[in-house]
Amino acid sequence: MSAVLGLADLAAEQWGLVTTAQARFLGVSPQAMARLANQGTLERMTHGVHRLTGAPPSPLDDLRAAWLAFDPARRAGERLRDESVSVVVSHRSAAMIHELGDVEADQYEFTSEKRRQTRRPDIRIHRARIGAGEWTVVDGLPVTSVVRTVDDLAAARVDGGHLASVVRDALIRRQVDDQQLITALRHHAHYYNARMGDGEALLSKFLQESGIPEPIERAVELARSRAPGNAGEHRGDRGSDEKLQLQRLGEQLESARHVITPLIQLGEQIANSPMTKEAADAAERTRSVTDAPVTKAVADMVEQPAGTVVPQEFTKQYAALVEAPPMKAVAELVRHLQSEVIQDLAKQHAEVAEASRLAREVSEAARVSASLLFERDLPDSED
Repeated sequence: MSAVLGLADLAAEQWGLVTTAQARFLGVSPQAMARLANQGTLERMTHGVHRLTGAPPSPLDDLRAAWLAFDPARRAGERLRDESVSVVVSHRSAAMIHELGDVEADQYEFTSEKRRQTRRPDIRIHRARIGAGEWTVVDGLPVTSVVRTVDDLAAARVDGGHLASVVRDALIRRQVDDQQLITALRHHAHYYNARMGDGEALLSKFLQESGIPEPIERAVELARSRAPGNAGEHRGDRGSDEKLQLQRLGEQLESARHVITPLIQLGEQIANSPMTKEAADAAERTRSVTDAPVTKAVADMVEQPAGTVVPQEFTKQYAALVEAPPMKAVAELVRHLQSEVIQDLAKQHAEVAEASRLAREVSEAARVSASLLFERDLPDSED
């Protein structure tokens, strides 16, 4: 029992996971670990790594188990306290953890400073140096930094569309300095149809491809021009010019908001109006009546082949059916739905719904633009 409690204490330190090598230091043999697994106390994650039953599961469990397996005798906390870690999560797996872009992580990717091998087809190990400032800890795992992740993905020649989405999220969501991205991208610019060494052009290209509107690109340019490394002798003049540009851009964004807000409200009013809902309900009722078995049966009876002799009794029954109040109501409903007024309303509703969707996208772009612009302090002008 004491051995199991020791395993539980150890597992609590590292996401509910424990390795066979770590358990041996606690006096639990591999055979005892196998028995605990057979009894349901442990769940096997990968070779030499188990999860304690009852520990909260996580989407990162498999990735964490794979990382523990690289150095199974040492505890996770001990490894993270090293000045330089030997293995870090990188490339697509790092992008997934940082929530960058929409790159498909079909393998668990790691970077190691020394040569390593694995038999698992779902693990890929890159060999490269990892600088002290090129990794961080996210959710308890050592992960390449956002800038290093962008650099690694570009070096791996990830397709431009996916890399553009990663760069977009790195700049907008993670607030990474654009100069750092330019430096990381400049070595790979010519592989993505930009001039060799022109990281700035590649960054602009990726922003456009990922749907970043022009106001945000201008905001990035202004932010870059205010960077300390770009300071010159005429800082006061440039600061005044930047303030003027920011003011004009702010006026444009505010003007866009005044146009966008009423359009969104109009779209929502039309979409939620009783008339629109009534028309939709009427259309649904019409479809239910049209598809009803009795309606199809009547249609089959009416559409008799040419030359068919229709009994007089059937003619009387059909005439009575047509004149019946329910059938008259159906006919009136169909006529009403086919009227020009309803058709125009449906067309207008579709057009306004599309305009409302586009307006929301523009409104969100304006909001992000304002956030980028006004969260940064303007430099003071010098006389």
